[in-house]
Amino acid sequence: MRATSMRRRGAILVWFALLLIVLLGMVGLVIDAGILMSEQRHAYNAADAGALAAAVDLLYGRSPAQATATAITYVKTHHEMADAPDPVVNIPPASGPYAGASGYVEVIVDHPVSTYFIHILPGVDQDQTVQARAVAGIELYSAGEGVITLNPDAEPGLRVTGGGSLVVEGRVVCNSEGGGVDENGNPVGNGTDAAKATNNSTVRATDIRVVGGVNDPDNFQNYDPANPSNVLHCEQLPYPDPLINLPTPMVGNGVDATYRGEPQASDGSLALNDETAEEPKLNHIETDPQTGEQTMVLYPGVYTSITVTGGKVRLEPGIYVLKPERNTRSTLTITGGDVTAEGIMFYNTGDNYDPYSGWPDNGDGNTPPEQLTDGAHFGDVVINAAMQFSPLDSDAYLYDPPIAEAFNGMLFYNRRGNTGTIHIEGNSEEGNLSGTLYAKWSDVSINGQGTYDAQFVVGSMKIDGQGDVTILYDGDRVGKAPQVFLVE
Repeated sequence: MRATSMRRRGAILVWFALLLIVLLGMVGLVIDAGILMSEQRHAYNAADAGALAAAVDLLYGRSPAQATATAITYVKTHHEMADAPDPVVNIPPASGPYAGASGYVEVIVDHPVSTYFIHILPGVDQDQTVQARAVAGIELYSAGEGVITLNPDAEPGLRVTGGGSLVVEGRVVCNSEGGGVDENGNPVGNGTDAAKATNNSTVRATDIRVVGGVNDPDNFQNYDPANPSNVLHCEQLPYPDPLINLPTPMVGNGVDATYRGEPQASDGSLALNDETAEEPKLNHIETDPQTGEQTMVLYPGVYTSITVTGGKVRLEPGIYVLKPERNTRSTLTITGGDVTAEGIMFYNTGDNYDPYSGWPDNGDGNTPPEQLTDGAHFGDVVINAAMQFSPLDSDAYLYDPPIAEAFNGMLFYNRRGNTGTIHIEGNSEEGNLSGTLYAKWSDVSINGQGTYDAQFVVGSMKIDGQGDVTILYDGDRVGKAPQVFLVE
C-alpha cells in the first residue's frame, strides 16, 4: 500500500508539470494577447497622429522633409515610442489606393513588445513586433451651411428687418456672443441680441444655431412652414471658419499680375482707363458690325476699381484682384448695365497687396482686423442683385496662369483682414448670383429681395426689405477649402 501511494504521488507531479505548461500558455494567450492588441492600438494611434501631423505640414506649404520630421516626432515623442525604430514615412504613399498621390502621407509604425507568458510555448519568442499603417492627405471640403456669420463681437451678428424674411434651404450659423433669449425664452448673456428678426421679419432654415441668444424665438422658424418643429438652438459652441485654409490668391495659384487700371462703363460711355495693358490679354472695346453696339471686354488682372452703371460689359473667366488706392472708396460698383460675368472670382484686397508673394494677406489667419499692423486701405463693394454672376471654374479658364482648384466655386473673396462692407441692392428676379461669398470680418448688407444660389461665409449679415431673401444652398457650386483627412 505504501508503494502504491508513492507511485500515485509521482504521477500527479508529472501531470501537474505537464499541465502547468498548458495553463501558462492559456494565461499567456489571455494576458499577452491582450497586451499585443493594446500595443497595436497604440501603434495605430501613433501612425494616425503622425500621418495627420505630416499632412497638416503639407497643407501649410512645408516641404516633404519637414513633414517627415514632424511625423517621426509625433510617433516617437508624443506617443511615447522612443524605444521603437523610426517609422517609415512615404510622401507620397508607396502602397494602397493613394500610392503616388500628391498631398498624401503614408506612415508605417513597427512597435516592439515584450510578452510575459506566451513565450513559454515552444517556438514562440518573447519579443514580438506589432505594425500599424495610416494614410492622411489634403482634400477639398465644402461647409454644410448656407449662411455663416463668423464675427463673435458683432451684435447682432445676423439681423433681418423691414418685414421680409431670410429663407435658407440649409443651416444658418451665427457666432455672435450677444445676449437675448434661448429657444425656450430663457435669458442668455448680456448686451445686444446675437441674432435679431424684427418688424414682422422672420428667419427660416432647416437648422439655426446661435452662440448667444435671439430677440424672439418665435421669429426663427422651420424652413418648411408645414413643419412646426423647433430648429432654433442657442448657446452653441462657436463654429470654426470653414474656409480658413483657402489659400491667398497670388501669381503662383492663378492671379494675372497685369495692371488693368480702373475701367468705367455707363450709358453712352465705355472708358478702359488702362494705359499699361499688354497683349495677348488686352482689355478692349468690341463693336458689333451689324448693330454697332459696343461691349467692354475685361480680362483677369489687378484693378484699382471697376465701375459699371450702364452699358454692356463682359468679364472673361478668371480672378479679378481689386487693389484700391488710398483715395478709392469702392473697389467694385456694378449697379446697372448689361453685365456678363461667368466663371469669375473677385478678390477684394488692400492697397499694399503684393500679387507675387501674397503679402501681407497670407499672414491674416484668424487674427482680428484691429490686431493687424500692415495699415492696409480697403474699398467697399456695391452690386445690384439683378446681375448675372457665376463662380470660378478652373476648367473654363483656358490660358495661363493656371488657377488652383481650391478656388472653384468662389465668387467673392475678401482679404480676411478686410472690414469693408459688401452691399447687395435691388431685386434679383432676373439675376443669378451664385457661388460662395467669403468675407471673414466684413458686413454683408442685402437691401432688396430675391433668390440666390449661393453660400455666405461672412463676418455679419443685415437684411432689410419687405420681400424674401431666399438662399438655396445645395453644397455643389460653392467654395471648398483644403482640409486634412485620415483616409486609410
